[in-house]
Amino acid sequence: MVLTMTAHYLRNNPIHPGLNVRVLLVLSFVSGLVYGSQVVVPPKVNAVLGKNVTLSCRVQVDTNLSLTQSSWERKLPSGWVTLAVYNPMFGISIPPEYERRLSFRSPSMHDATIVLEDVGFADIGIYTCKVATFPLGNTQASTTVSVIVEPKVYVSAGSSALIDGGNETTVATCIAERARPPANISWETNLYGTSDAHMQDDANGTTTTQVHYSWKPSRHAQGHTITCVVKHSALQSDFRIPYIINVQFAPDILVLGYDGDWYVGRENVQLKCRAKANPPAQHFRWIRLDGEMPDGVKVVNNSLVFMRPLQKNDSGVYRCEVANDIGLHIRDIRIHVQDVSQKQMTSSMAIAGAVMGAVLALFLITVFTVVLITARKAPSPTYTDKMIDLPPTHKPPPPYTERPPAIPLASQAPQASFSQARRMERHYELAEWAPARMARRDLQSPTHHSLSYQEWICHQNGADQVYINHREHYV
Repeated sequence: MVLTMTAHYLRNNPIHPGLNVRVLLVLSFVSGLVYGSQVVVPPKVNAVLGKNVTLSCRVQVDTNLSLTQSSWERKLPSGWVTLAVYNPMFGISIPPEYERRLSFRSPSMHDATIVLEDVGFADIGIYTCKVATFPLGNTQASTTVSVIVEPKVYVSAGSSALIDGGNETTVATCIAERARPPANISWETNLYGTSDAHMQDDANGTTTTQVHYSWKPSRHAQGHTITCVVKHSALQSDFRIPYIINVQFAPDILVLGYDGDWYVGRENVQLKCRAKANPPAQHFRWIRLDGEMPDGVKVVNNSLVFMRPLQKNDSGVYRCEVANDIGLHIRDIRIHVQDVSQKQMTSSMAIAGAVMGAVLALFLITVFTVVLITARKAPSPTYTDKMIDLPPTHKPPPPYTERPPAIPLASQAPQASFSQARRMERHYELAEWAPARMARRDLQSPTHHSLSYQEWICHQNGADQVYINHREHYV
């Protein structure tokens, strides 16, 4: 409607014929976008070399307009070339040079999308989708097609073998060949290595990228996996290639079979020599260092087998030698053959200890029982018993002033012999034996009776004088 009124006005007011035509074209285009029809295409499309690409074209037409034709054109140095035409009444038309590679996906009044197969570098350029409607005419939109090249990705091993303990060397190289644009490459690993990238330009604007991973070899990383990760716009997801590290090392030897309890007469024993090596070990040998190899011993599958019961002379130092292309390693083991099994000896000692413990426990229980029974039957000691058991110094002699004066035996009486004094002492002991029961009852009384001086008798033996109280009990 707007376009019709504008055209009628310019026709009746011809000011500048050339300007009028340009204004009419602009208004026609704007009215097609806003009020009439609209063509929607992506501004840029990346096509992968050798694969198919889809050029989308959606058509929006008002109900008061009718679609007469939709087509695709391409701009070449020589001019525009029609690639495909769709007419609702007459069908589809495609030139012979594109007939095998180009087709409409699902042509209709609202869809003019085409598919271009086996894309090559010659397909790079500008493509335009045109829609003819009645009565507005043509509406169009253009997109730019770029060809990207999916890289060829692979991983190659380093030029030198990885030897345990060697210098830093190239472990592997991740290569992305002939990519457009250049690929992004990285290494994923927890090893402490370094990466070095190199890029090389190839034909048709492609680039080859190489990333070397270098590391100092160690046997502990044998079998470890590092991963090459490649990112590129032609790839739907990251491309990942795992690489297993192969580190060569001399044999690691382990000798098995000796449990420390080899004894005379033991049977079915052997020493096993196990080796971990890369490349695999090729040489195994058993020798004895402190003498000749005993009779009845053979090497079977890298194991030293004792074909007979053990003997005392089997004790000694044995060596296992293992070698591969990297080097030779040895492992020594000292064997001691005992007279009796250590386990049996330990068991016997345990049994003997248990028996002795049981006997000792029984003895202690018996002694405790006897003491307990005896203590219950014995009468409790009396006060008199406690007084009698005291030493003679319990009661000191009377003071010096209370002692009777010494009677010189030489002037007042004939000198008595020591035997006579002893007889007199015995006489007094017998005299007091009868009232012992009465004396004990008196001692139990809390009242203390002091001794008089008459109860002390002086005995003289030569120059010595001894005072004796015969009521005192001497133990």
